[in-house]
Amino acid sequence: MASSLRVLFVTEGTYPYAVGGVSRWCEQLLFGLRADFTVLALWGPRETKPALPLPPGARLHTLHLFRPPPRRALRPPPLHAFLRALRALLSFLNLDLEGFKEGLWELFLLRKRPLFDLFLHPKTQALLGEALTPLLGRPPSLGEGLAVLHWLRAVLVPILSLDPIPEVNLVHATSGGLAVLPSWLVAQHLGVPLLLTEHGVFLRERYLAFSEADPSPAERLAQARFYHLLARLAYREASLVTSVSRFNQRWEVELGAPPERTRVVPNGVDPSLFPPAPRSLEGPPTAVWVGRIDPLKDLHTLVEAFARVAAALPEARLLLYGPVPRGNEAYAESVRRRVEALGLQENVAFMGPANPVHEAYHRGWVGVLSSISEGFPYTVIENMAVGRTLVGTRVGSVGEVLEGVGEVVPAMDPQALGEALLGFLTDPKRCLEMGAKAREKVLQLYTLEKMLAHYQGIYEELALAQEKGVS
Repeated sequence: MASSLRVLFVTEGTYPYAVGGVSRWCEQLLFGLRADFTVLALWGPRETKPALPLPPGARLHTLHLFRPPPRRALRPPPLHAFLRALRALLSFLNLDLEGFKEGLWELFLLRKRPLFDLFLHPKTQALLGEALTPLLGRPPSLGEGLAVLHWLRAVLVPILSLDPIPEVNLVHATSGGLAVLPSWLVAQHLGVPLLLTEHGVFLRERYLAFSEADPSPAERLAQARFYHLLARLAYREASLVTSVSRFNQRWEVELGAPPERTRVVPNGVDPSLFPPAPRSLEGPPTAVWVGRIDPLKDLHTLVEAFARVAAALPEARLLLYGPVPRGNEAYAESVRRRVEALGLQENVAFMGPANPVHEAYHRGWVGVLSSISEGFPYTVIENMAVGRTLVGTRVGSVGEVLEGVGEVVPAMDPQALGEALLGFLTDPKRCLEMGAKAREKVLQLYTLEKMLAHYQGIYEELALAQEKGVS
C-alpha cells in the first residue's frame, strides 16, 4: 500500500518558503512518511528560494497569489459563461454553500482560458454591486467594488491556473484557508479523498486579523463571508479533518465539521534532539521565551507581566529567543520600546535565533508562552522535552499539553502571567519537579514517532477506502 500512495500536499504561506512550527510539521511528514509527494505551495507574489529542503523524489509546484499570471495567446472564455460562474460564486455573500461550490467548479472548468481581465469587466462590477447592495444597505462605491474584485482575482486566478493536475490518490490540505480551494478542486476532479489538517482554527484567526485591519465595509463583509464559506466547504467536503488539539476539534465541530470525521493527532518531537537540562538551576532566576517575533505571540503582554516579576524579584531575567520575520520589524521595535519604557533593560534580553534551540531551553528555570492564538506550539513540547516546566496562555492545545506539568493563564492578562512566572522563579524545587514530569509526558504522548505512525495510518486508511470504493 505505501508504495502506491501518491499525495498532493498543499501548503499555504509556510513550507518550504518560511520557517516556523507549521513548516517544521510539514517537513516532518514529508521526510517521515512512506508516500510519493507533490508539494503545492501557495505563496505571495515574490519569487523566493525555498528555506527548507524537499525530500528526495518530491516535486514542488508554487502558486503565487496576488501576482498577475503570464499573458497567454488564448482567447478568454465567453463573457456570459464567466458571469454565470461568477454569479454562482458570489452566492458566498449570502452564505449559500451550494452556490459557492457551483461557482468554484464552473470557474475551474474555465481554467485553461485567461480569466484575469474579466474580473474587472464593467458587467462584473455591476454583478458584484447587485450582490452587495442589499447587504450593505447602499450600493458599494466604485473603489469598494474594485477592491473586492481585485482581491477575489488575486486569490482565485493563480489557484484556478493550476495545470496540469497531478495524478494522485490523496490530497492533504495543511491549512483551512486558501489551501482548501485547490485541494477541494483537485480532489473533486480526480475523485480522491481530501484530508484537512488545521494547526490553529483558520477562521478564528482570520476574525482576529480583521480586528487589527481597517478595510472598507464592503471588503470586510466580502472577505469575512468568503472565509466563512471556505471553512464550511472544508469541513463539509473533507473525508477526514485532523487537528492538533481537542480545543481546535471543538471549534471545528461547532463550525460544521461532522464529529465522526474529526480526529486529534498531536504534534511530536524527536527526544534525542532535546537532551535533558541539568538537574540544577544556575544563575539568576530566568524565564525563556522562544518563537518568532510576531503580534500573535503578544510580547507586549509578556513584557508587562515581567515588569511585575522584576518589581518583586529584581534579579529575575527574561530571555527572548527568535527571529524577526520580514514585515514584523515595526512590531519588534515596539516591543523594544516597551522594555525601555518600563525600565527593564537589565531584566529583558533579545537573544536572536537560538541554535541549537535546546540550549536556549536549558538556560531557563521556566519557559513561557504568551500567545493570543496557537495550534500546537512546538516550543512548548520542546521546552518540556528538556525537562523544564512552562507558563502558557490558554490557547489552542496549550492547556491540554501543560495539564499537570505547568501552569496556564488567560491570554492578554499580564497580572496573571506575571504572578504565575513569579511563583516558579521563587521556587526552584518546584521548577525541577514539574520539569521532570513535563519530560515524562513528552516521552509518553508527544514523540515524532507517534505522530508519524498516526499519519501513516490515516493515509493508508483513506487510500484503502478509496480503492474499495472504486472497486
